[in-house]
Amino acid sequence: MWYSKLNNKRLWKIFSEISSIPRESGNEEGIRNYLLSWAKERGIEASADEKGNVYMSKPGTKGLENLPPVALQAHVDMVCVKKDKVSHDFTKDPIKVKTDGTFIYADGTSLGADDGLGVATILDIFSDPDAKHGPIEGIFTVEEETGLGGAYAIDESKVKARRLINIDSEEEGIIYIGCAGGVDIDATMKLKYEKATGTALSVKVSGLCGGHSGGEIHKGRANAIKVLARYLDRLPAFQIASISGGTRRNVIPSTAEAVITVADKETALSQAKTLQEELTVEYAINDPGIKLTVEETEMPTVAIKAKKSQKIAGLLFTSPHGVRDMSLAIPGIVETSDNLAIVSICDDKITVVYSVRSNVDSRKNSLMSEILSLTAAFGFKAKAGSSYPAWTPDPHSKLAKEVTSAYKAITGKKAKVTAIHAGLECGIINSIISGMESVSLGPDLADVHSVNERADVASAERTAEFVKAMLPMLK
Repeated sequence: MWYSKLNNKRLWKIFSEISSIPRESGNEEGIRNYLLSWAKERGIEASADEKGNVYMSKPGTKGLENLPPVALQAHVDMVCVKKDKVSHDFTKDPIKVKTDGTFIYADGTSLGADDGLGVATILDIFSDPDAKHGPIEGIFTVEEETGLGGAYAIDESKVKARRLINIDSEEEGIIYIGCAGGVDIDATMKLKYEKATGTALSVKVSGLCGGHSGGEIHKGRANAIKVLARYLDRLPAFQIASISGGTRRNVIPSTAEAVITVADKETALSQAKTLQEELTVEYAINDPGIKLTVEETEMPTVAIKAKKSQKIAGLLFTSPHGVRDMSLAIPGIVETSDNLAIVSICDDKITVVYSVRSNVDSRKNSLMSEILSLTAAFGFKAKAGSSYPAWTPDPHSKLAKEVTSAYKAITGKKAKVTAIHAGLECGIINSIISGMESVSLGPDLADVHSVNERADVASAERTAEFVKAMLPMLK
């Protein structure tokens, strides 16, 4: 087994079992059945709601039975991305986990430590015969990565606890007490085609790091759709025969491609060479593998009309992406951002998807309005989806104070208390369950939602032990 030389074999065995089960958002039946069977085998009370969320509960250990109950919460789904040319079917193939002793990572795909490690940590605590704790509950939600659907469907009647530890953060030693709210925007336009003329070129942007559009939006990584649009903006005239980029609303696009036709092939190839040279310099640190490939390809029969092609390229080129505002309330934290997430064509209609985040609802709404106006100016019809609320930090939270105090007592270190520029389920759960207090924490993860996702082994083990040791200290 890949985890045979790691210390907390129970934790890693559970994570290995979880990783063997396909669990892309919307395909959580397998992991749900695993959780229910796992609990039944151990005599742990468990049930599921209509949405597919799973709930577990376990009485307090001797002497701690009368402590207030605490809920441990994680989501079961994962973002599924793979490297170019990697053969992996996320509907049936297990994630191939590897380790070098320092990190765990996957072979050519995303790892799913977000949030498989949160799930494994909770199960590790529930199955540890030596763990000391008051009454504990496990809440395992579905569809977190595609709109927080599980959190919205939480069944309050199945939750007795009014204190919740969310294990879905990505940096050890940080206790989160707030998060960004968000809204997604879909912009569409009907396409009209004409005969393709000139020379056909295949344009591909690859080699980018991508990453989480909340937690890693501040790292200055390239957006493959923006790079593609930047190239098209340099061409005097062109037709777009096909265009696509991005995979998920909450993932910074790491690939994009198009087939275009041009009248002047030499100029198009020259511009590609020049832009590649610029990109190599600009992203030498943040995205050193960035690659723009432009080469002649088979001529399509038809292409999108030239005027509409220009409108598509114009919208993508001028669309905002990245950090808009930094927080003044919490230094070093992104306050408002957006991710130009997806461009795709289906049934003679092009769709452009944006994901807007902000810790301030009014600024979220302002940026949303800006994007709606911009898309309309280029002839697109845009619609904002459901908006989820920000989790407003409460520095006076009793739970937050107890958790940070426990962290100091257990580790000898002072935890950093802050907010995160990503959508956590805490805000939604707090709004559904009256009187709920929440904090979020987790081990060191890197490059989540990407093929470079990895988890620090020692950090994951320390985090699991900290949560376990903290439980009897929560009064």
